[in-house]
Amino acid sequence: MTRAALILASLLTILPMGGCLVSSASATRIDGAYVQPSAIASVDERRSTKEDVLHALSEPSSKEVHDDGCETWSWHWTRTDAGAGRVFLIFNGASKKQIEQSVHVKFDEDGVVIKKWRD
Repeated sequence: MTRAALILASLLTILPMGGCLVSSASATRIDGAYVQPSAIASVDERRSTKEDVLHALSEPSSKEVHDDGCETWSWHWTRTDAGAGRVFLIFNGASKKQIEQSVHVKFDEDGVVIKKWRD
């Protein structure tokens, strides 16, 4: 069999499997103390207390007490987006992207929220 005939025979065998020629996959993983956007939206500055925040956001990753008596609670997490794709016998690739994110809530000396923000 000539080389051209061999290539043609290979293509005629592979082409009917069109759905198998290209594939891709993606996944997202979150590690840490993730806070839903709706949860932080439910926290009201000047009204919510430490108990309200604990109920809405769960236990923080860290707490910091400031010299002025205020306190900041923080929730930290890492979001990893991974993807892979291939074209049969031609290309195979993968990507991975990590994003570190945080939510912070600052309380006054009486335990009432004075500021909230997302990094």
